Amino acid sequence: MNKLFCLKVVVTCCFYLNVCHAKENSSWSDYLQDSIQVKSPVEYIDVYNKYSVINPNLKIKLTDFGNIDKTKKNINYTLKKYGVQVLNGKDVYNVLRTTVSLQSNVDFSLLYHDKDILAFRVREVSTINYVKIPFKRNQVTTFLYNIRNNSFIEIPVILSDSEDKNEQTDLLMGDQVTYDAKKGQYTYLANVKTYQDGKISPFKVVLNSSLKCISSTLGCETTGVLAAEKDIK
Repeated sequence: MNKLFCLKVVVTCCFYLNVCHAKENSSWSDYLQDSIQVKSPVEYIDVYNKYSVINPNLKIKLTDFGNIDKTKKNINYTLKKYGVQVLNGKDVYNVLRTTVSLQSNVDFSLLYHDKDILAFRVREVSTINYVKIPFKRNQVTTFLYNIRNNSFIEIPVILSDSEDKNEQTDLLMGDQVTYDAKKGQYTYLANVKTYQDGKISPFKVVLNSSLKCISSTLGCETTGVLAAEKDIK
C-alpha cells in the first residue's frame, strides 16, 4: 500500500513539474522539433515565430510582433513589426526589434556558431510604397551575439534604395563569418555588388573575442557592442 501511494505521489509531482515547465517559454518548447533540429538547425530559420535549435540551451527565432498603423503627411500606412529573439538557457533576449514595409521579404541566415558566439544575418528586400514615388530597398545587417554575456554587435552591410523604374539596388553576393583561434579574432567578409557600375567589392570587419571592432572597411565608428534586452512578458 505504501509503495502504491509513493508511486502516485511521484507521478503527480512529475505531472505538475511538467505543467510548470511548459508554462515557462512554452513557445520555445517542442520536443519533436528540438530532436530534429539538433542536426538541422536552419530548418525553420526563415519562418516567423518558428524557432531554430542551435543546441538544447540555445535557440533563435524570427519573431512577428504584429503590425503597426502609421500616419505621415496625411498618408495612412501599415508596417510589420518583427525582430530576432534568442532563448539562452531559461531567458529570452531581444537582439533586434524593427519595422519593415508590408511588401517585403525578410531573409534570415545563420552564418556561424561556437560555444561563445552566434552569428546571423538579416536581409530585408522591401518596397516602400507609402511615399509619393515608391522605391525598392535592400538592407543587409549582420549580428554577432555573445552567448556568455548576452551582448551583441550589429554590422550594417548594405542600405541601398533604387533610383529608377528598374528598381535596382546593391546586392549581397555572398558572406561568411570565420574564427582565427590563434589570434582570437572573428572576421565577417561579404562581397557587395554595386548596381551603378556592376563592380563587386569586399566588405570586411575584424572583431576580437569580446566583439570589439579591430578593423572595418567602413571604419569601426559604425559598430559598437550593445547589451541584448531581456524579454519580459
